[in-house]
Amino acid sequence: MEYSQINTITKFGPDDYSLWTLTMPRDKIGQIRQRSPVVEGDMRRIFSEIHTGEEQPESICNFVLPHSNGLRLFTVDMGEDFAEKNRHNGCSVRGAREQIMADLRDTLKEQGYRLYGNASFLNVDVLGTLQKIMEHNTDYYQSDFQYDVTKLQEAAADRNADRHFFWLSRGSGTWCFAEPDVYISNTSPHNTWNYYGAGNKSEHVKTFWIELKGMRDEKVMGDIVELDYQKHLDYLCTHSFEPSAVEIVFKNPNDVRTFSYQEYDQNFQSIAQRYGTVERVAFRVTDPYELSRAAIEAHGLFWDAAEPMDIDTYVKRLEHDRLHDYGYTADDLVLTGPLDAEKAIKNGLACYALYPDGSKELIPGREVYQERHYRGALFGMTAEERSILQYFKQDCIPLFTKEEMREICSLAVQAGMENDPARSRLLDKIIHKAECMLPQEEQGYAPEQENEYNREDLR
Repeated sequence: MEYSQINTITKFGPDDYSLWTLTMPRDKIGQIRQRSPVVEGDMRRIFSEIHTGEEQPESICNFVLPHSNGLRLFTVDMGEDFAEKNRHNGCSVRGAREQIMADLRDTLKEQGYRLYGNASFLNVDVLGTLQKIMEHNTDYYQSDFQYDVTKLQEAAADRNADRHFFWLSRGSGTWCFAEPDVYISNTSPHNTWNYYGAGNKSEHVKTFWIELKGMRDEKVMGDIVELDYQKHLDYLCTHSFEPSAVEIVFKNPNDVRTFSYQEYDQNFQSIAQRYGTVERVAFRVTDPYELSRAAIEAHGLFWDAAEPMDIDTYVKRLEHDRLHDYGYTADDLVLTGPLDAEKAIKNGLACYALYPDGSKELIPGREVYQERHYRGALFGMTAEERSILQYFKQDCIPLFTKEEMREICSLAVQAGMENDPARSRLLDKIIHKAECMLPQEEQGYAPEQENEYNREDLR
């Protein structure tokens, strides 16, 4: 049974509240969410509608759950013994309204809920859009994305293939599943999709629903809608279906056979030994119409909570949220993944270790980088340095030879000696880029006759 956390608010007086965070089965939370809310809106409106204990029975719980761009308040009679049975379940705090509101915001964020709208990308290059998200949210195992690319390309080119997919980006890899598979219990897609819920905050999971529309100019086109992951997990608790049969495609010979789910579950190894290598497995349910209806109803929930956005704006918001959630709020650096940070340092670019207290530290070399990385620091670069890093990530052949780069660097330094303030910043950029293009041992190179000059004095 899947469990998650839910929050309930109690009002004792005009400025006396408590926040109780308890753990409940996800299906129970899903049942609460399906009730009619007392009110929905921003947090202040929610708190204004909560009655004191004198105005309602003690058995009433005021559950607060996120919805679209705000919150919903559900008042549910849980029975007289509910509080007594659950007195050691979770944790609670008590205080003034502003304090409890702040605690509720932090608690919802820790639980993985979001208090603002999700992004939607309409009629876009699906693979290009997903790649940008992956590059800014997935720090390791980015090669996983190539499996997603193949799956989506094949589906877009096949008129009979699934058109709807779920895609998940996390700190260490990506996943892409055909939509129906996620709604079928006990399958790998269903279990994997649920796995990254509560307790995986460090993975900074981002989830999306994809609708493919075909190919255009050799690009996979379609719509992408960002999901509120926790809300969708709650939805799955009451809208999942047990598998009844399994259709298996065997590689050699090209044979298709259908087995009951029970037979497949108990005898998979013997089935493979008898019929050969398994190429593809598809799970079936007793009532496919009900599964389709559940998926279509979820589409309405996705679109209701979505707002159109361009991918570059979304990526900036993604980086902003990661840095601010971490505690670095200066907004002077661009978030840089650990692999990019290592490449930047290797090529002589300025890269900083960031800390939750808002401080930063310029990393002098690879050993310091490894130590800071081991301690869990995030990394950042200026936008200008990050743009130079993009060159090194292409692994392309340099336009200029090593000798030509030395000459470019020398000419730029000599031009800087003319002490022309209008050109000094541009020359500094040229010198910096030229040094980065030289081998590591030659970075900082300047002709011997020019060593007596300091570029800082030329500004």
